[in-house]
Amino acid sequence: MFTVAVLAGAGYAFQGDLRHLWQGYVTVPSTTALLSSTDSTVASFSVRIVRKIAHDQKHFVQGLQIVGDSLYEGTGLYGESELIRYHFNRETGALNPIWRKPLAADEFGEGIAMLGDVLYQLTWKEGRVHRYREKGQSMESLPALVNDRQGWGLTTDGRSLIASDGSDTLFFRSAKNFSVEREVRVHHRGKPVSHLNELEFIDNKIWANVWMTQYIVLIDPVSGAVTAIVDCASLIDDAQAASPKIDFLNGIAWDKVGRELYLTGKLWPWLYQVSLEAKL
Repeated sequence: MFTVAVLAGAGYAFQGDLRHLWQGYVTVPSTTALLSSTDSTVASFSVRIVRKIAHDQKHFVQGLQIVGDSLYEGTGLYGESELIRYHFNRETGALNPIWRKPLAADEFGEGIAMLGDVLYQLTWKEGRVHRYREKGQSMESLPALVNDRQGWGLTTDGRSLIASDGSDTLFFRSAKNFSVEREVRVHHRGKPVSHLNELEFIDNKIWANVWMTQYIVLIDPVSGAVTAIVDCASLIDDAQAASPKIDFLNGIAWDKVGRELYLTGKLWPWLYQVSLEAKL
């Protein structure tokens, strides 16, 4: 597979240009051509902006989750990672922070997911899975679990936690001890789809941001086949018009109450409520 080498490594050390300085190197597969190619078995969508909600552009979004009247946001970067709980006013779109928990300076926050009344938050390379239980407007810290792989995205099907590690494999894990229950390889047109990042489970499909692309893929949780592709190029253009230094698309939240979809990205000025439009 054709690859593009980019600066990468121990972690985004600072905020600045669109491509942050990393300390090593990583080779990133070129998946744009693969995902721009569909057939009659794979639905293809673009996004339409329904409304824009102001978002703190300093937040390097790694996880997004709506539960009831709360929106949870997990952020990354060493020394800046945290978990934030907002009260979400659906009518006005206002996000009012009611609780926040900074991570340790040596932790890089990643994906989040709520299962039952417990919220799980991954760390990138540190192997810790933080847990918090809802307690009124606050959150009670629980003992952390251990992750034996890198932490990228996280969601749940209501029974298991579903985690990504940057590869083409999704791991269904026990909420009790984070052990692997089963694995699913993600593929499209006979080729693996890797760099699966932030995840969300919507209507029995796993939605995944594909890192460094404009695409979100919908994945069958049994076969791993990509069943639909969402092209978010127009969203990226809109965010970049407001701030040229935005980073990549990352952040999917499904509001079960209103059946509304929200998307954002790392260092983006907006949280977008969107609808999908079929490509002809």
